Amino acid sequence: MNKYRISVIIPVFNLEKYLHRCIDSLLNQSFCGIEIIIVDDKSTDNSGKIADEFACKNDNVKVFHIKRGGVSNARNYGVQHSNGDYIAFLDGDDCVNNDIYKELYMAITSQKADIAFCDVIKVHENGIKEEIESLNLEGGIVPVGKYLKDGKYMQLAWNKLYKREIWDRFSFESKYFEDLLLIPEIISKSDSIVYVKKYLNYYFIRDKSISRTFSKENYMHKINAYKNVIENVNEIYKDELVYWIVNNILDCIKRKELYFFREEFISFLQSISDEIRDNRYKTDLIDSEIDSILYNKK
Repeated sequence: MNKYRISVIIPVFNLEKYLHRCIDSLLNQSFCGIEIIIVDDKSTDNSGKIADEFACKNDNVKVFHIKRGGVSNARNYGVQHSNGDYIAFLDGDDCVNNDIYKELYMAITSQKADIAFCDVIKVHENGIKEEIESLNLEGGIVPVGKYLKDGKYMQLAWNKLYKREIWDRFSFESKYFEDLLLIPEIISKSDSIVYVKKYLNYYFIRDKSISRTFSKENYMHKINAYKNVIENVNEIYKDELVYWIVNNILDCIKRKELYFFREEFISFLQSISDEIRDNRYKTDLIDSEIDSILYNKK
């Protein structure tokens, strides 16, 4: 019998400042049977050394040092070398509540679901904490379409637990916005998802992380990711995903620091105008702002 019920995959590149906190939060889990897979993506700081020290002291910590290939490659490598019946991902600069995997495991197994997910606490560099409710519903089995349409952090990999079989069919492919390109598609092709309505994941915001890099090149990658998601999502839930994407784009347009990219965002919305006008949620989706964008009104 496999002694590891959950494998947690951690891609690491130059995270020596945060790695102790991340791994300690996994070693202190109330759930037994966790395998910690650290994939050192050719770090140039002491991250690899720190990981090796943890592995020497803990049998359930395994470290792989690979040539530089990016987050997607590191995660895929970790999955390939893992043994757990269920898979989770965690970024090396984040950490988790001591009960997260007990809660997610109990939910996913008791409900026979494909994916379990939880709420998130966003932690800013100044120490301010912000609670992010994943979905405005009670916990338990929730409609896949509802999560795709209204889910907060729906597109991210790390506040979830997955059946291992999912990763026999899917893998991360991109160097940019790899979660956005893949996770909505996986959710849309799942039979059942379960919501643990508890704040169990800590997401630390670093100003220099790629998700906080406000450049036109970076946001072109994001728009391309949106386009690919629309093409690859299960057609049953296409309206829900388009609704989610449009609202995300509108949030971006309203952010002062992204004003320089406003025209590109608007151009993207115009390119999916048919999907917006034909959307089953268009009554809620198309307001005066969207209308002016679609018809290029001044």
